[in-house]
Amino acid sequence: NPELVARLERIKAKLANDEYRRITRNVNCQELNRAGGLADIGRQMRSVKAVVVTVFNFLVTVVAVFACTYLGSQYIFTEMAPRILSAVIAASVVGLAELYVLVRTMEGELGEL
Repeated sequence: NPELVARLERIKAKLANDEYRRITRNVNCQELNRAGGLADIGRQMRSVKAVVVTVFNFLVTVVAVFACTYLGSQYIFTEMAPRILSAVIAASVVGLAELYVLVRTMEGELGEL
């Protein structure tokens, strides 16, 4: 009977639509569009740029302290070993202090997120 076949097709389509709605009811299209925008990429690039500048600043500071201590210690020590040792100690102290400040700063920034 064609009426029963048509009714069966309508029931199958209705069940398929109900199942589709049940599966996709947790999907939010606005949230998907917001996560992939250009503003998000710009925000991430600024964050990466800040990290790169911070690492570069750390390296320049430690190398500069090593160089200054090495060159400045030539007036105190005549041999090479004590000059290098004092430069390494000074660079280590400054590097650890810089890391301490960096960790405290990052901890504060992570708390804001």
